[in-house]
Amino acid sequence: MAHTAQEPVEIQLALQFGSANIASRFAQFKEKGVMRRILFILLLNPEENPKNFFDMLVDFEKDLKLEIDATYLAERVKNTFIKKTSSQISAIFNTEELSSKIIKRSKQLLDSGEIQKAQSLISKAKNIPSKIAETLQLAENALNEKDFTTAGTHYEAVSKLLFEVDETALMQQYHEKAEKVKKIPVLQKERKEFAENAQKALKKVDFSTAIEWYNAAAKNSEELGDKIKATEYSKKAAALENFLEADREAKLNGTSKNKN
Repeated sequence: MAHTAQEPVEIQLALQFGSANIASRFAQFKEKGVMRRILFILLLNPEENPKNFFDMLVDFEKDLKLEIDATYLAERVKNTFIKKTSSQISAIFNTEELSSKIIKRSKQLLDSGEIQKAQSLISKAKNIPSKIAETLQLAENALNEKDFTTAGTHYEAVSKLLFEVDETALMQQYHEKAEKVKKIPVLQKERKEFAENAQKALKKVDFSTAIEWYNAAAKNSEELGDKIKATEYSKKAAALENFLEADREAKLNGTSKNKN
């Protein structure tokens, strides 16, 4: 939204809507003399504290405010959110809340007469939540250092710990994250090779082959969640396709004129 109003103080609010919590931030900035406004709304789970996400929303604003007119904004928002939440996941993870959930579940087991299972869960409530927090910190450190193999191993360890306390939804989430993180080096290597192959094809004036390699690099970038590179390679492929089409039409027109 563009307008010429004076710039107000930035605002962030913690709200509750039904059973969900909401972290929100309103900000605006000047771009080429025009005031731009952004409202960030983050819908959270009931157990998540909105105040834990305020710093993340500030960083989120810094990353996105200059790209609000971009055609790939939706994908950029998604990728930025994933990046920010993964980098803060150990800080947001609440060991006390998980312990409380485990204890509550163990009491339910006791009430239903499953004493052995209940005792097992109670003992796990004492150490597994803290182990998860520690392992998430190790995963975060490895991720920041771009040691994707180690980060993936730690995320898989978190998944196994969550399985032990019957947190199946979170378990699956971290298992998928582990698999995705472990694939990053392979995908990055493949993308580099695809781009290099496209360049080699261009030097040979083999535009059709170059198009195939650029499209492969674009698809690879999408898997990496790199929309900017995906767009870049797609545009290169499209430009070559347009050139080939124009060249074909020119040749057809030339042939027709020669016949006439």
